[in-house]
Amino acid sequence: MFAKKRKAEEPPESPADDSDEFEPLPFIGRASVDALLKEADEALAAIEQSAKQMRKKLRQQAKTIKDLITSSGGQPSVTGPLSEEIEVNVGGTVLCVPRKPLLLPGVSESIIAYLLLYHLDGLPKDTEGRPFLDADPIYFDWLFDEIAGVGAADAEAESHEIKLTGDHSTDVSSLFWHELLFNTKTGLDIDMPIDAAPQDDDDEMQLDDQQQQSSQQQREAAGEQDEDEAADHMAGLDTGIARTEASLRCLDASVGRLGEVQRGLLNFHKLVKPLLAMGATDEGGEGDQIRSVRVLGKTISTTEATLARVGRDKRLYTTFHSDSSVSCIRPNHLMKVIDFSRRQRIAPPGTLVSPPTSSDDRQMQADTEMYGLKYEPFFSGVAGGDLVIETDDEMAELLNMTGKTSPMPGSRDMYAFPKMLECVAGKSGLLFALQDGHTHRFGCFIDGPIQTNGPYDVPVFFFSLSGAYETPTKIEIPERDQWVEVAGTHGVVEDYDGESRADMCIGYGRLWLGFARRPGPAADLSRCHQWIGRDELSEGYAGERYDGDGTLAQSGDFACDEMEIWQISIG
Repeated sequence: MFAKKRKAEEPPESPADDSDEFEPLPFIGRASVDALLKEADEALAAIEQSAKQMRKKLRQQAKTIKDLITSSGGQPSVTGPLSEEIEVNVGGTVLCVPRKPLLLPGVSESIIAYLLLYHLDGLPKDTEGRPFLDADPIYFDWLFDEIAGVGAADAEAESHEIKLTGDHSTDVSSLFWHELLFNTKTGLDIDMPIDAAPQDDDDEMQLDDQQQQSSQQQREAAGEQDEDEAADHMAGLDTGIARTEASLRCLDASVGRLGEVQRGLLNFHKLVKPLLAMGATDEGGEGDQIRSVRVLGKTISTTEATLARVGRDKRLYTTFHSDSSVSCIRPNHLMKVIDFSRRQRIAPPGTLVSPPTSSDDRQMQADTEMYGLKYEPFFSGVAGGDLVIETDDEMAELLNMTGKTSPMPGSRDMYAFPKMLECVAGKSGLLFALQDGHTHRFGCFIDGPIQTNGPYDVPVFFFSLSGAYETPTKIEIPERDQWVEVAGTHGVVEDYDGESRADMCIGYGRLWLGFARRPGPAADLSRCHQWIGRDELSEGYAGERYDGDGTLAQSGDFACDEMEIWQISIG
């Protein structure tokens, strides 16, 4: 509804708003000045309204952060005297670690320090009520001694760096746990225990007002009250703007840091979730049950979750459920076997889990396989990801083919050639995985970078995961044919007759990406051509043949349904 037109000398009515504690602006009568006053007042009202909304969201974020801590058995603050020790059952061995060194630089940044200081109650409990850490006791016995060494050095005003040495520096279990729980940093602060309670908002605002009043009194004592009234108002507005800008900078920094804290907590929980009691993560508690077995007088323990992962029909599972002691295997070998299983369960996605090693590797392999585990590297994080490389076992097979250990996802379904070039720029060791239909999955590995300045020699091999072969198979090609040619962003790769053909040619034309018959390239990289020479096809090939040659796809010319590019390196 529109208000009636008023005389110029009358100020407009301010809209009724019970939330506005200020009286309406005085009407000056000069349009330009009144407009400026109105704009300034509306801007301040908008700032005030935004501040109210942000304070509400800030309280919601505070609740989210608190829930992240308490929902997994965590505590808001460090509990227990710093002079005491923390007792933990690690894989069947009861170990102690001093609490105070966990707060010292060089240790406090680690996942294990944060876990023991804040989330000890989130771990499963053994029959004596002690926190149980499903990990390698040999490594943690060493680590806890090292942490104690940090405390001893600090007491002498010295420092001690924790790093793997001796046998631990080559042991696959020690390397795994050290990287996961010590070298990985939380990005979160660990606060020293304090007794003072935090001030609430009202206390802070009262203190702010007192400081303002004190400052005003000091200014008056200095003679500032002698300035004329208009200058006082202008100075007051300038000071208010400066204070607002300073507050906004402070707000921006604080909100940014709170975001980092929230992300740090999320990453922490994601990493340690397999170690926490499942009851603490709202997934039930059956996997939390501690199972133990005695081997030549030594107790070895793990969780039901670790055993169930191997399979209930496997010897490892039945051994820990038999209530009988074991004497047919060396204790350290059984510890390594069970740790291999738990490392597979706990490993973050994208981690290569190496099989256990021993002074007698042949017997170690026999013991591992006897208890139901494959004695081969395990890659964590592929299964269930809806990828061309469908299983962790397939990724492990591919890593064995490359001789490298560290895969990193690059691009997926990036068919635009310029975008693909941008994605792989500066990267080396590229694995292309393609899918044609529901049955044929295959690709190639280029052990070098992508170059766009003409054909270049680089090690290349092809592989099939399914379709052309029943099992993952590596296809070697002659060294003279191991070269790649990549078009520039505005160029094209020509075939042997000088015809424009594709965006990329791999292995002397055994794989063309962005392929077209006349003329090329195709609109995107999904259009492909692939063939393998008859002499390169190993036993078991079940695909199509063209004059004796074969293809890893359903047919020589095809449009791939999926394309992934992985960077494979030595981790």
